[in-house]
Amino acid sequence: MPRMPGPATRPRPAVGVIALGCPKNLVDTEVMLGLLRQAGFPLVPDPDQAGVLLVNTCCFIEPAREEAAEALRDAVQWRRASDTRALICAGCWPEMEAPALRAQFPEIDAYMGPGDVANVVSVVTRALARAGAQQPESPPTAYLYDGKSPRLRTTAPWTAYLKIADGCSHRCRFCVIPRLRGPYRSRPLDSIVSEARQMAAEGVREINLVAQDTTGYGRDTKETDLPDLLAGLAAIDDLHWIRVLYAFPTGVTDRLIQVMASNDRVCHYLDLPFQHADRDILRVMGRPGDGGAYLKLIARLRAAMPDIALRSSFIVGFPGEGEAEFQRLLDFIQAADLDRAGAFCYSPERDTPAAELPDRPPADVAQERYHRFMLAQQAVSLARNERWIGRTLEVLLESPGEEPGEWIGRSFRDAPAVDGTVTVHSGALPLRPGVFIQAQVVGAEPYDLIAETPGGGRPSRRLTTTSRLSRGRGRRR
Repeated sequence: MPRMPGPATRPRPAVGVIALGCPKNLVDTEVMLGLLRQAGFPLVPDPDQAGVLLVNTCCFIEPAREEAAEALRDAVQWRRASDTRALICAGCWPEMEAPALRAQFPEIDAYMGPGDVANVVSVVTRALARAGAQQPESPPTAYLYDGKSPRLRTTAPWTAYLKIADGCSHRCRFCVIPRLRGPYRSRPLDSIVSEARQMAAEGVREINLVAQDTTGYGRDTKETDLPDLLAGLAAIDDLHWIRVLYAFPTGVTDRLIQVMASNDRVCHYLDLPFQHADRDILRVMGRPGDGGAYLKLIARLRAAMPDIALRSSFIVGFPGEGEAEFQRLLDFIQAADLDRAGAFCYSPERDTPAAELPDRPPADVAQERYHRFMLAQQAVSLARNERWIGRTLEVLLESPGEEPGEWIGRSFRDAPAVDGTVTVHSGALPLRPGVFIQAQVVGAEPYDLIAETPGGGRPSRRLTTTSRLSRGRGRRR
């Protein structure tokens, strides 16, 4: 007897994603995209073409929550346009305060925390079935990316973020990350190297290592460390740049410096969030070290790697910061001579010890200090950039510029999205995105360089330096 056909399988609705926050959050987003694609959900860049919208949020500081709230307000309008649509809020914000989000945005169909990344398909399925908005299901420690999950990278094909750990075991008094992400958890070294090899086979040439504290890698397992990991990654022939982000200052050992200095594939670049320079403010923050110790660290790094690019971030307006403490920070900025530095006005975070501290500077004072800091650092960054005029740099080309024969790229000194660019004038030289070229630096701005290839001709214009303070902001942790 012939078999009767079953009911037609209903096609999966398309999914759109809005990814907010840091590169560590972006990796989570890319894993969720990979899992959804593997489950048969079409992925679309335009929410108007989607039946499901997932907003992956950050709530590290007040501006991050404001950005997330704005995205969710827009998403709610999208959700109201059709009863068949589903809206999901993921990331750190629902982990922190899902009940408040439910009260503010009742249209949200489901919530996910950092521990629910691997469950994204079931969460989406329940949201479409109108199962009711729930708390994040899993604790943050339930998930640690291992590289085996499918991942759909959203960065340019030649660059990628590689998350080597999750969580944080530091006890900075202003930070909610340990509560939102759990204690520090390192991935196995073999898993990271295997993923990097796969990325290299797919055409990735630049890998940016990320974690809440990259220098803490392996400290929890006591089986390996960051220098071992860098040595393993540097043995991958097809990788060209390996960059270390989010390095805790006291975690930079002599061995790490030696490995960075001796491996050509490891960029002479380090992101060191100092947060402040005044000893008393750092103690109140729950941070080790002081300006003097940080200057000694910088001297060690530059002795081993004279061309190293150093980035940092700082908090102004922290409780107890008076004009004298802030002046010590400005003095440190001059003495440290950092290539890049960004500042943030302190915002008290609920359920952190710092939120209860007295003597917080008024908001207008903090804002004024932020601008003074950024203007001081802008002059330092310009002087650092001017030292490269007349020298040859290797540049990774990323996109055509505005003029014929002009390209926008980055050097080893420039992390994606947060640092400067190199504008290369190449004349008629045929070039394409994703390639490395040699170019001579012929001009400098506070955040960017101007260069030319042989025969490229001098640039006909200079980049503006006005209203560009935000380019130096960077990351907090």
